[in-house]
Amino acid sequence: MTRRKKKTGEGGGSGATRPPEQFLELSELLAYVGQVVARGLPGAVWVRAEIASVTDRRHLYLDLVQAAEDGEVAKCRATVWARERFSLEGKFRRATGGTLTAGLKVLLFAEATFHEQYGFSLNVLDVAPEFTLGDAALRLAEHRETLVREGVYGLNRLLAAPGDFGRFAVIAPREAAGLGDFRREIDPLEAAGVLRPVYLEATFQGRDAAPSLLRAAGEARALHEQEPLDALVVLRGGGAVTDLAWLNDLAFARALATFPVPVITGLGHARDDTLPDEVAHTRVDTPSKAAALIVRTVAGAAAQAQEDARTIRAHATQILVDAQAGADWALDRARSAAGRHVDRAAQDVDALMRQALGLTPQRTLARGYALVRGPDGQPVTRAAQVTPGQPLTLEWTDGSVPVRAEE
Repeated sequence: MTRRKKKTGEGGGSGATRPPEQFLELSELLAYVGQVVARGLPGAVWVRAEIASVTDRRHLYLDLVQAAEDGEVAKCRATVWARERFSLEGKFRRATGGTLTAGLKVLLFAEATFHEQYGFSLNVLDVAPEFTLGDAALRLAEHRETLVREGVYGLNRLLAAPGDFGRFAVIAPREAAGLGDFRREIDPLEAAGVLRPVYLEATFQGRDAAPSLLRAAGEARALHEQEPLDALVVLRGGGAVTDLAWLNDLAFARALATFPVPVITGLGHARDDTLPDEVAHTRVDTPSKAAALIVRTVAGAAAQAQEDARTIRAHATQILVDAQAGADWALDRARSAAGRHVDRAAQDVDALMRQALGLTPQRTLARGYALVRGPDGQPVTRAAQVTPGQPLTLEWTDGSVPVRAEE
């Protein structure tokens, strides 16, 4: 290694600085740095960091970050070479059910290297999946304690369970398999007019999960303020422990715990707890079971309506029997009263059955009503929705007529 020597020009300190007679080539300096790194850290060490991003080629390239107490962020590249990748990923998957993804806290066994062309990086030789699981469990425990301290942890469970389902919101990932399972049970009842679900899309894993889930919960609350909901349903189709850990966001859990109607979770797992499961009013294992709960409740409400109708009819019949045992004048009055009860019973039965089975727009039109639709083809239900001169369509059971709102 050549020692650097500096000379100043003649004529005092104000003269121009001459180029040094001794210097290092860049390659020599970088080679020297590599030697220092090798001598200073001779061997692999355990390194704790967060995965900022993952590039999956033949090898696995990781960008690692670590925030310091002073606000500075340490960054470093790391590589899982193909020769170690199979065993390392298999070990991590067996323990966590998932893979190395961005956002996970990890403990890696790695050796530090410095290459003249690629700079400083780590060669990953092993991983401790129990550290990742422990970090997720620690974060879950901290959030749970915070909600308990705030007094909202068990708040949603104090609400009365829905006696029936009409209008409810569903938060789920787009095109998730679990959502498909749920809709196979719900769609027929929605088509019959019995149920009115509102589906809200959200991201359930990755860095975007927390803000996406919180935004969906806010949209559900806004829907409830416009027209009361019977419940909020949160669905996904299962996943690894590390995938489910993205749901343990404090703000999202707080939004569910304080939601004004019962929250039902069907997250596709039975063994592992998530914070949304813990604060929800009702937890079921899968989206299919969430759908079954709704269908079962609706069927129970319909059965209760039929039982109420039978009770009313029996009461009316008993009035007739009692009336026949009295005087003629009492009989006449009893028959009149019984008739009124029967009429009222029939009306109650009709109302209850309509509520249980729903009324389709076609049935309503057939009764002599007209349906007003806006320019976008959607029903107009309030005068405030119409502006002067706006084109409208009046739809009857046998056709439709375009009109324009008076100016």
